[in-house]
Amino acid sequence: MLLKLMTALALMAAPAQAVGPPALPGLGTLVDEHVTAVMAEDKVPGVAVTVVAGGERVVHQGYGWADAERRVPVDPESTRFLIGSETKLFTAQAALQLVDAGRLDLDADVNTYLKSFRIVDAYPGRPVTLRHLLTHTAGFDEDYVVGSGADVLPLGEALAAHQPARVRPPGTGVSYSNYGVALAGYLVQVVSGMPFEKYVERQVFQPLGMDDSVIACGGLHGTKAYLVDGTPTAVDCADFAASGAGPASTAADMAVYLQAQVSRDARLGPGVAAEMQRRQYSEHPSLAGMGFMWEERPYKGHRLLFKGGDMPGMHSYMFLLPEQGIGVHVMSNGDGTARHGLDGFALVEKIIDRYLPGSAPPEVTALAGASSRAYEGWYRSSGVSRGSLLKVRALTDTPVQVTAAADGSVVTTGLGGGEKRWIQFEPGVFQQEGGWSRIAFPEPGQLALGGQTVVFDRIGWLEHSWLHLGLLAWAVPASVIAVIAYPVALAVRRMRGRVMHGPWAWRLAAWLGGVAVTVFVAGFGSLLADEGRALPLVLRGAPVLIGLLVLATLAVALAVALLAGAVLAWLRRWWSPWARAGYTLVTTGVVAFAVVAVLYNFVGPPYT
Repeated sequence: MLLKLMTALALMAAPAQAVGPPALPGLGTLVDEHVTAVMAEDKVPGVAVTVVAGGERVVHQGYGWADAERRVPVDPESTRFLIGSETKLFTAQAALQLVDAGRLDLDADVNTYLKSFRIVDAYPGRPVTLRHLLTHTAGFDEDYVVGSGADVLPLGEALAAHQPARVRPPGTGVSYSNYGVALAGYLVQVVSGMPFEKYVERQVFQPLGMDDSVIACGGLHGTKAYLVDGTPTAVDCADFAASGAGPASTAADMAVYLQAQVSRDARLGPGVAAEMQRRQYSEHPSLAGMGFMWEERPYKGHRLLFKGGDMPGMHSYMFLLPEQGIGVHVMSNGDGTARHGLDGFALVEKIIDRYLPGSAPPEVTALAGASSRAYEGWYRSSGVSRGSLLKVRALTDTPVQVTAAADGSVVTTGLGGGEKRWIQFEPGVFQQEGGWSRIAFPEPGQLALGGQTVVFDRIGWLEHSWLHLGLLAWAVPASVIAVIAYPVALAVRRMRGRVMHGPWAWRLAAWLGGVAVTVFVAGFGSLLADEGRALPLVLRGAPVLIGLLVLATLAVALAVALLAGAVLAWLRRWWSPWARAGYTLVTTGVVAFAVVAVLYNFVGPPYT
């Protein structure tokens, strides 16, 4: 088969695999000390950690509680955790099995296989392919979230009903897409003739003996997921199970899968593991990129592959060091105060630092006479949705700023921390001064950072979150003034026996606009302050969320009316000059909010 031939050629060209992993004396103690310390500090209820090397589980341990209220301990053999997007590895494996069987083509238009719906031909001559789906390069916006956990639809129906816009040509930038991977799962379903969940059970789980793993929703068996404040959350599934919204597994089963990937077990499918782990896409040859669902996250010169999973209150991390034959898996059943469970990266980096030889970052020579002025500007992550409520993340994520230096280098602010300087050693390619990280500008107006599942797109000043936050900073006090001032003024007039002159309905509209803005900002702001608590409400399409979005829509309608009212008030001299000025102030506040509401997709219907 073509996949087998490609794998053989890749293996011939690749460096020889290490005969065996390095000795790991004291690893169990290192893991115990690290995990227990972090759990106590970050208040994570339960954790399971597995490390495989040399074909064995050298660490396989549960810590803390699977159920904190009933004091049920985590058992790595039987405690189930939601695995979230780690499911995408199963989806990629299933698709590649069918590629090997000649039933799917990595480079064929996906519409070749679809019967009940079609992917919109947004870029004629540039169709979406399975290869794009399995490398997050299909170019879909990530825009279907609200209500996806309330009434879970069959995979095909959900994909047909909620197709996102295509926002970039396929193959021109990696951008994480749950829809795209779910579509790959649906292709598996279509060509295999069986539901995706059943295919994974038979062709992925059963050959490895993963009997405690489930793709369908509702497989936690009593294990709880805990939010930042320690309260449990019940949301455990949503549409697009093929992308990870619902599947669950045990540390023992995931250890089996981890070992199969490390050893490139033929039970995964002939040549499948090698193809999954081989680099399939990169923004530039000098940057780390993507395998089929495996993300390259190099660390101090070591090739590290990663796939993680996140659901409300549950987080998992899977790592491979393929050249050393080592795998690490971490599962947590709580957000913890750090909001991401027990950080698997901190643990795997500590293991690498102790047991694998270190080296200095590669030396690069600055490109003589190079200019970097073309790269200056503000850049926003492609992971920010354009068409859904999740665009709100742009309000809280400051864009990356790139500033050119006279010597051809650039300085970035907001890219993985504070200010960093990057040396240009190839046209448009930079390495961090004194570090390992690299960035590139592969397309006009596009910034790529090695080892990420997003690119960054240049934005103009009108799109900058600071401007939008400034509008809100004006809208809120102006609206609060309306909420307080109009009732007070009405009460004072009645106490003094004065009659209100001028149309009263316009003043009522101003008060209602102020109420709508004030309540929305207070309510939605409280949700943004705790994403772990907010996400279940978003997935369920909870009434409190829908109510807030209805208020935002009402505020936009009132803003239009208030603009007309302000113009009429000055033309027809309604009220006193001070009253007209106050009315105008409130109008500008509600209008400022309306602009933000429209830009960030708060306005409906529909709301889900």
